Amino acid sequence: MILFLTIYVQVVTSQTLLDVCLEARGRNVNLALLMPTHPSAHEMQSRTINMMQTLFDGPFGLTKIPTTIVKESHLNADVLSGFDHVLPIGISPGYSSSGQLIAVAIADDQHCVLVEFNVSGPRRARGNNIPPNRNEEGLKLLQQILCRTAGDLIAFDMGPLTMSLYCDANRLRVNNAVDVQSGVSAVDRKPLTVIKAIIGTDVPIKEKNVVGIFRHPEYKTTDRNVSAAELAMRAWVSQVLSSYGNGAETLAKVPRISTLDLKEEV
Repeated sequence: MILFLTIYVQVVTSQTLLDVCLEARGRNVNLALLMPTHPSAHEMQSRTINMMQTLFDGPFGLTKIPTTIVKESHLNADVLSGFDHVLPIGISPGYSSSGQLIAVAIADDQHCVLVEFNVSGPRRARGNNIPPNRNEEGLKLLQQILCRTAGDLIAFDMGPLTMSLYCDANRLRVNNAVDVQSGVSAVDRKPLTVIKAIIGTDVPIKEKNVVGIFRHPEYKTTDRNVSAAELAMRAWVSQVLSSYGNGAETLAKVPRISTLDLKEEV
């Protein structure tokens, strides 16, 4: 049976509302788009969509998270200023069809920023994967969020993600990073199993949607609205698990991951 997952995405601009229905990766996607006829240079550098979560009913039913999509080249302090706190932050990777990290979403309970990395083609030899158009200042600001001395960084499959951030994303490091699955089971690492274990029965879980949102880690720039909404939702739910139900207690026992001391030659 083909899984259909409806994701509502709204691009925040100043033009007329357009209802667009797209068929994407075997799912029905209803996109409410407000698109300028002639986008300005600033709008082309970054734009904001509203991610409507579709994983839970109940208290999370109407949750809408503003998500800013920004290219690494235009990453700056203004874009990342909302994460200057010690609350949990969820992150989620977006991979190319070849498995290279090309985007990452970081989210708290109020908003999300999705960074599209500058990439220079397929993954190259070890130690030589830094693109010539690297945004040093922007990545330094992102690094400060990933390496906070206080406040956890939460993700599914955090181990592989930390290596992708270092090897594929310009030597980015992490600190106080938490692998969500490690707090629940060493055997069953399915996201649905983890979410059910932490959230419990108080919040209705849309199980098919959970399975679907984690089934496609590929980030498609040709289908940016859908991919961005999915990526943002995975980051958002990661930080939800750190504070809801028995999440704080469950994740407190998980060893923190740090790549601050990772040697350059890795």
